[in-house]
Amino acid sequence: MSEAFETTVAPDMPGVRDWLARLRLQKGLDAARQALHMLRLRHPDHSGMQELVDWHDVLWWQPLDFGGIRLERRAPEHFEFVWSVVLNREFSAKLKHIPEALTPRDLLQALTQDQTALLPDSRSIQWVVFKGEQPVGLAMFVNINFRNRTAEHIMGLLPAHDHSFLVGDAYCATLLFAFHCLGLNKVQGLIYASNQAVAEQQERLGFQREGLLRQAVWNEARGSYEDLVQIALLREDFARNRVLQRHISRQPHQALLDQARDWPRFPLSSAPG
Repeated sequence: MSEAFETTVAPDMPGVRDWLARLRLQKGLDAARQALHMLRLRHPDHSGMQELVDWHDVLWWQPLDFGGIRLERRAPEHFEFVWSVVLNREFSAKLKHIPEALTPRDLLQALTQDQTALLPDSRSIQWVVFKGEQPVGLAMFVNINFRNRTAEHIMGLLPAHDHSFLVGDAYCATLLFAFHCLGLNKVQGLIYASNQAVAEQQERLGFQREGLLRQAVWNEARGSYEDLVQIALLREDFARNRVLQRHISRQPHQALLDQARDWPRFPLSSAPG
């Protein structure tokens, strides 16, 4: 299929995206980046091609260090830890994004897709949270909406670490990524009403309660419906929140987390060259 892209005719971008997706799955990210580089040389003025280059940037796969934690994008190498989280139903149920009927095969497939997917296609990014070499939790943004500049934030650290300074580190790292790297305007959360401790914790970090979704989800363990608390943080509130900004200024972290970027409201759309 690569021969089809060697002409001077403007490339069919949906076809290019499908081809690159297969390359990422079959031969890895480096092979896809190399092929994309060659295409970019043939079509230097094609805006859609440049956008593809941007979304293949190593930034999106680079581990993120902040204070005492490290975020690694989920991949098959994390299967053992993530599966242990799946089996811990009391803990994983609080994350809401882990299906109850998930099988090992399903999880391995999901981890492979997580590792190779472009954010505008998957509309999510998921990390394993590490303390040193020890995995201690999961963090993610799902339902990323570039048009409205919003995303749902989900995070959980294992009970031995969920009341430590690592929580603040993980929140700051993910929020910097959301508001700077992704250019979002609003980060949202939906918290079980029975999990008031998490809601109060986020309020201390500047999040505000915006509403209550009554009987929004079915709780299998309780055999009843449960309310969800809707909570959110705006970019402007994040920038002026003293607790967050003081913590950010005191903790070592990569400069890329401080660099604000902006993206089209319809990323990877079929824009003309």
